[in-house]
Amino acid sequence: MDMTIGEYLEKLRISCGYSLRLAAKKTSLSHGYIRDVELGGRGSYGASLIPKPSTLKNFANGYNASFDELMRLAGHIEGEPEQEFEFIEIDFNTIFFIEIDINNRVIYHIEDDFYAENKTLFDFILFENLIEAHGFLRIVNGLYVNLSLIKSYDCLSGRLYFNEDLEGKFVPITHKKAIKYNKIINYYLRKNNSSLETSAAQEKSYIRTIRNIISLNSPN
Repeated sequence: MDMTIGEYLEKLRISCGYSLRLAAKKTSLSHGYIRDVELGGRGSYGASLIPKPSTLKNFANGYNASFDELMRLAGHIEGEPEQEFEFIEIDFNTIFFIEIDINNRVIYHIEDDFYAENKTLFDFILFENLIEAHGFLRIVNGLYVNLSLIKSYDCLSGRLYFNEDLEGKFVPITHKKAIKYNKIINYYLRKNNSSLETSAAQEKSYIRTIRNIISLNSPN
């Protein structure tokens, strides 16, 4: 079932990581109006508040979204829904590492799967600040490891693993970077392998909405 135009716009805004006030700046609309549309507010004559095409263009530009899909959801045009992505809620505490691939896609690696989405440069700058504030360390450009989940370091292969058996998913780290981040890596290795609950288990869930690319089969 389709979301309403308000529900869809709210998901888009949240997936961008925008507050209402930042969304207002990006769309050149008032934050009050944006929220009224999201909540399915009523217009002057009691009808549902449906943005007109020119306003939807502002939303599309501000949220890096499909104008045609917004027009369809608002009822201005007919057509089949676009299936480029789906909204997924993901707990960042379960992400092993995040990488930016050669196509500028953000790929979230979890234990047995991955998700991916596209981000604009502006959104990525906000995103980078966000993940670094939540315990992700940039190993090299475009590669961020969740320190709260690392369990072992193999100095011979230069790999950080997320279990104690040196198996499964890993993040490569050069000898130079391993020396540079030696203290913080060893701190988290001791902490994550202590007999107490791991920091990740103690962390409150940090749920974010992303636009998972449906057609992506495997990261390249």
